[in-house]
Amino acid sequence: MLRHSLLFLSFWVIFTEVGAMERKYIAPMEESFWRMSVTSPLHCEMEHEIPRFGKAVFSRSAGRELQLKLITHQRFSRGIAVEFLSESPHWKPVESQLKMASLSTVAEDVLLDVGTRTAKYAYLELHDGFHPGFHFAPGKNLIDPTTVMMSTVRFRSVEPEFEQCVSNLYFENFDDVRMSSVHFDHDNEFPRIEEEETALQRMFDYLKVDQSIDKIVIHGHADMTGTHCYNDSLSARRALYVFDMLVAKGVDPKIIDMDYFGEHRPLKKGKSEAALAANRRVTVELKH
Repeated sequence: MLRHSLLFLSFWVIFTEVGAMERKYIAPMEESFWRMSVTSPLHCEMEHEIPRFGKAVFSRSAGRELQLKLITHQRFSRGIAVEFLSESPHWKPVESQLKMASLSTVAEDVLLDVGTRTAKYAYLELHDGFHPGFHFAPGKNLIDPTTVMMSTVRFRSVEPEFEQCVSNLYFENFDDVRMSSVHFDHDNEFPRIEEEETALQRMFDYLKVDQSIDKIVIHGHADMTGTHCYNDSLSARRALYVFDMLVAKGVDPKIIDMDYFGEHRPLKKGKSEAALAANRRVTVELKH
């Protein structure tokens, strides 16, 4: 990608008349700060306040890649074209510009949700002393061209803290472990031997890290080989067994909701052995 000459001005809001008035938002050097806003084993955030506009937030969650969001207090419509560029600071001997991505606005609050690859580019540009900026094209949804810049000033002072937080993140994300299943042999209320100790282990390990889980939902199921009444009873006994497994692992029974459905909610339809085996299950779901 090529860089070319560009005049760079570091004001909060500037207006220049080149066919149209341009709005430019950037934190002045003396008021430019980056700070850690979230530090936990599950989520890391560093944010940069952009006066009169909002803030830019780099984040990384457990089991996920780097993200960048642009958040605003102002009102913008959806679908405004945005060029994401990185500009050299005015003190560089050669002033230049690098195009990193073409984006469009998605909402009024989280105005832009930048993809992982571009977020990494922006992070590295800030590390190297450049200023990534969002250039909003004028059109029917936006009267004046608008530029929102991230300042590199004091970025490096917070960068080590962010990197340390990222290095301590748990290796799995909530969405990867929130659902789990335990399976049963035909007409058996006890889990398969190979699953009894392992089926919920990832979930148990995650519960030690995430203290925000306030509900665990257990649903018991059966296949269609017995009578409706018997299958209801069997699915209830299966759910109760898994309930006891969770309590034995230290889960507070007050946050557990348990229900059973017999054969009425099959995962797979049909009478094949594969379908019947899939339906003999108990599902466990974590909720915030």
